[in-house]
Amino acid sequence: CQAANKTCPTDYIWNNHICRCLAQQDFIFSSNVGDDGFHNICGPNKELDEETCQCVCRGGLWPSSCGPHKELDRNSCQCVCKNKLFPNSCAANREFDENTCQCVCKRTCPRNQPLNPGKCACECTETPQKCFLKGKKFQHQTCRRPCTNRVKHCEQGLSFSEEVCRCVPSYWKRPHMN
Repeated sequence: CQAANKTCPTDYIWNNHICRCLAQQDFIFSSNVGDDGFHNICGPNKELDEETCQCVCRGGLWPSSCGPHKELDRNSCQCVCKNKLFPNSCAANREFDENTCQCVCKRTCPRNQPLNPGKCACECTETPQKCFLKGKKFQHQTCRRPCTNRVKHCEQGLSFSEEVCRCVPSYWKRPHMN
């Protein structure tokens, strides 16, 4: 040890192995376990680095091992989120992801309104201008052009398609549509 002052307060004992004062009760507990009182002094998940006389996380876990958005909690030797966000601190339609420590978009959108991940919103691919150029009207509620020539009944084996506004073979229908 480089420390010259080896005097300890009452009920403490100087430990040359880790170069600091230890509570007598801790020293006695470690000895009862069958240890020499030095190697288990760091507690669970930690071990003594004999070169530096410091308690370090077992298994070589360092702050750099935690990855982005996480930091090493030196007390528990666990990687924890840096930003300390709570699930209710995420914006609408976003959820806190414990693995990435970020709010992520968890929204599912209808086929004709693909997800804009930046806004975490379903956005319509049709516009009033596109519909006008095709001679159709645009419906904001449904995000589509209504079929003006809606057929009430199609021949057997055919189904009416809102996408192309005509009867098409039934097997063309997508499984999630009626």
